[in-house]
Amino acid sequence: MKQNDAWISGQIAKELLGVKQTATLTKLAKNGLIKRTKANSKVIYYSKNSILSYLSGDDDRS
Repeated sequence: MKQNDAWISGQIAKELLGVKQTATLTKLAKNGLIKRTKANSKVIYYSKNSILSYLSGDDDRS
């Protein structure tokens, strides 16, 4: 994980990706295309850097 990675809410992640369903975020994360972390059982944050890399087509998911 990159040290300067910003973690964003699901709502902001959906806006960045242009999707409406939380299930889409879950699918992308489960497929390893974006990163997520759970703060607790109900709060999930998504890596802004991984989303931007996914959108730009970069394959840097390390």
